[in-house]
Amino acid sequence: MKPSSVRDGIKKNLSTIKGLRCYDIIPDLPQPPAAVVGQLDFTFDLNNSRGLDQANLDVYVLVQRHSERSAQDNLDKYLQGSGDYSIKAAIESDLTLGGACNTLRVTSAESGTYLAGDVEFISYRYRVTVWGQGE
Repeated sequence: MKPSSVRDGIKKNLSTIKGLRCYDIIPDLPQPPAAVVGQLDFTFDLNNSRGLDQANLDVYVLVQRHSERSAQDNLDKYLQGSGDYSIKAAIESDLTLGGACNTLRVTSAESGTYLAGDVEFISYRYRVTVWGQGE
């Protein structure tokens, strides 16, 4: 499983959400609304022979804070479990990421903030677990 291919695949899946800017690298200053695919944390050799690795990564979805109400409403539409703006549904729309992994699962979403430069965005952090062949 190649980390850059996993990030590329998740970005491609997220790009199906209308109006959402997607980054497969961590940008200096993302332009909201945006999804930022983070780095992968690896657990190697789940079956002891380079046959299966597991990676965990975060995907941050962030919006600009114009006003508290409108920002939160805008962010909340991405938290739905299904539908046109669902981050979970978009990421899981191709479970193999075009062959980059065996399967994946969005396991949680946590509210918070995302700091880029001197700008603070409100955000959700989605936790994604990916399984794939060891290389």
